[in-house]
Amino acid sequence: VTGILLRLMGARRGTAAETGVLMASPSETTLIVLAAATSALVVDFETAQFWQTVTAIGLTVTPLLAKLGKVVARRVDNVAEHTAVSDSDEPRTIIVGGGRVGRLIADMMEAHGQPYVMIDTNPDLISGAKRDGYCATFGDAGRGDALTRLGVETAPAVVLTMDEPVLAQRLVAKLRDAYPDLLIVARARDTDHAAAMYRAGASHAVPETLESSLQLSEAVLVDIGVAMGPVIASIHAKRDEFREQLERDGGLSEKPKLRTTSVEA
Repeated sequence: VTGILLRLMGARRGTAAETGVLMASPSETTLIVLAAATSALVVDFETAQFWQTVTAIGLTVTPLLAKLGKVVARRVDNVAEHTAVSDSDEPRTIIVGGGRVGRLIADMMEAHGQPYVMIDTNPDLISGAKRDGYCATFGDAGRGDALTRLGVETAPAVVLTMDEPVLAQRLVAKLRDAYPDLLIVARARDTDHAAAMYRAGASHAVPETLESSLQLSEAVLVDIGVAMGPVIASIHAKRDEFREQLERDGGLSEKPKLRTTSVEA
């Protein structure tokens, strides 16, 4: 019933199936209802005891139902985890995250003829990306050997684009520990997050709030008549200021490189 209701509300088939399987297990509420019914003499003691035993057994299999739900969801969505996306052994950049940022990076890689592969845990994003011609595969970059199967040992770089700060930081630390020489470029929410990413081992961390603010400043200053030269100089100065802040906050031995997101002449 839960699965059907979720489908009617617009949830994807895999989500509805997984939730339906997981909701098949009893909950602690059942024990509370049985206790109340026994106290009110609505249910006799022997019957209540029997169903309490059944409920307790049902609660123990909940983790198994959760795993079964994930398997069912993948089968329903017809998405195989870590499926091969290419027969080529050519080293390729791995883009973790198939959202708007990941797609934009993939577009730029395509424009410059650089091989890449995009990985995401959202089957809908991956299905849509494949339909649009992107080299994409379903999988969880933070678990198992997903990145190993994609050739992380020979990858020129790994780019983390997901908007999940804690997960991204853990993945950076894991990658840096396993591959000391790997180029890791990470998306950061702000300068504080960027400092944390540098401490975790990121080669470059790009604070999206900083770069978007600088671009907005550049646009408004130029459009109101300020000369382009002084504007670019002031943006460089502001970026240097943030470099020093990141060096202090991140405990770095040298100033980090803040990649620009606009063309500076």
